[in-house]
Amino acid sequence: MTKVVVGTRGTSGIPEFAGSTWVRLQYMLGLQRLGIESYWVDRLGEINPIKARRSIDYFVNRFNQMACRYGFEDRYCIIYNQGEKYFGLTGEKLRRLSREATLLLNVSGYLPDGSPLLQIPKRVFIDVDPGFTQIWKLSWDLDCQKHNFFLTIGQNVGNPEFTIPSHGIEWHHILPPVVLEQWPAMIDEACGSFTTIADWRASQAAKYENELYEAKRPEFLKILDLPRHTNQPLELALCVSLWDFKDIELLIQNGWHLENPYLRAGDPDSYRDYIRFSRAEFSVAKHGYVKSSSGWISDRTACYLSSGKPALVQSTGFEGKIPTGKGLLTFRTRDEAVAGIEEINRNYLAHCKAARQLAEQFFDSDIVLPKILEKVGFH
Repeated sequence: MTKVVVGTRGTSGIPEFAGSTWVRLQYMLGLQRLGIESYWVDRLGEINPIKARRSIDYFVNRFNQMACRYGFEDRYCIIYNQGEKYFGLTGEKLRRLSREATLLLNVSGYLPDGSPLLQIPKRVFIDVDPGFTQIWKLSWDLDCQKHNFFLTIGQNVGNPEFTIPSHGIEWHHILPPVVLEQWPAMIDEACGSFTTIADWRASQAAKYENELYEAKRPEFLKILDLPRHTNQPLELALCVSLWDFKDIELLIQNGWHLENPYLRAGDPDSYRDYIRFSRAEFSVAKHGYVKSSSGWISDRTACYLSSGKPALVQSTGFEGKIPTGKGLLTFRTRDEAVAGIEEINRNYLAHCKAARQLAEQFFDSDIVLPKILEKVGFH
């Protein structure tokens, strides 16, 4: 049977960031559905248990629990500290897999020298941070030269409207896949809050031509008083540091309801339930996605749509690449956000049905993954 490796970096070290886990998990489960023998190989740096307050065993056990839950407990490998230890597959089995596999789908790139995965003939870089990735490439070695095909969820990357140069790389546009059987529609008018799961500052920050490209904080601050202009409850499962106590106070004073993301959405199952029991999604995009006109489309939004939840999200310039106005709405200003909330609530059930239909037409892994495989010449 043909073998495909899904490569990641550090996913096993952040089990509480379930949205990031789901991005990778969709590829694993989606490939399985296509009858392709898929393996997950994660590269995890050294863990200092004194600083992390957790041992390597904790992270390995969390990852193994997920692998068992989703049926690939014998098809994963965590390469710890550049090969000091291997968890799941042994080092010998990983080297054998690398000789036998024909395709590497490497999410977010990075492929260190000496990695056995370099033996795989087709090595695909999947960009999930459009705008940031292209800026980072100017200063850091993302190991792009070790890949021979490049995919991005930024629908404008490489096009004239994208503000960052591509530096000779031909980026091919894809949509984030969702395994629909894992995300059944849950349409219920009793669901009350528009929600999202977000990181206030995240680790994304980049500078290009002396201009800063940041995370979500600047975009939320632009619409800080939105809850004062609508009766619709707006809830954020927000990863925000206590050092940002002034920002937290501002959000609460302006009517945002904050939830603990680790409690509400800290593993794949609770993340899914949090979305499925929301009324709709409301979210800004990262400042860098907006500023670069990347055309970024959120994997999280794709999960909301799959669950039959309408999504009202900040425009990154993807309109025209996927239908908007029914099920999926965009905004650029606070007033447009207010209007979008009113429109969703005025025709709620119609928007719910349209949301699921968009997922079935554009994000279904049974559609997205075969297109990816065809793009990269995988047979």
